[in-house]
Amino acid sequence: MINKLINSLFLLLFAWVGFALANPVEQTIQRAVSENKLIAFYFKSQFCPYCSQVEEFVFSDEEVSKKLRNFLFVELDIRSEEGSKLARRFGVPGTPTLVIYDPKQDRVVSLIFGSRPKGDYLNTINKACKLYSIKTC
Repeated sequence: MINKLINSLFLLLFAWVGFALANPVEQTIQRAVSENKLIAFYFKSQFCPYCSQVEEFVFSDEEVSKKLRNFLFVELDIRSEEGSKLARRFGVPGTPTLVIYDPKQDRVVSLIFGSRPKGDYLNTINKACKLYSIKTC
């Protein structure tokens, strides 16, 4: 009886530690699949002045941020291990880049690179919304 309890506690602890150490990007992908959502991956780097411009003038805009709420938004440093790996996988040319990704079909839906006007980002987001019939976009 005590051995069963100890084994159960050990398995519970092991499962908890495994969950805590799991890859957050992989968790987001799994969540997107289960919620039938697209993911917006934003690739940036620490000393990228163009990233700061996009964050200040595009992502902070109410219209853009409202549309991005339709996606699971993941911010990645392109120099991190995970960011670098995904950037290669998605063909990211540099920073800043926004990639709209369909995890169910494992494909890039749309991509925009560089410090571009808000309208360009909205067109990229709207393209994904239209392709996937997201009514709240």
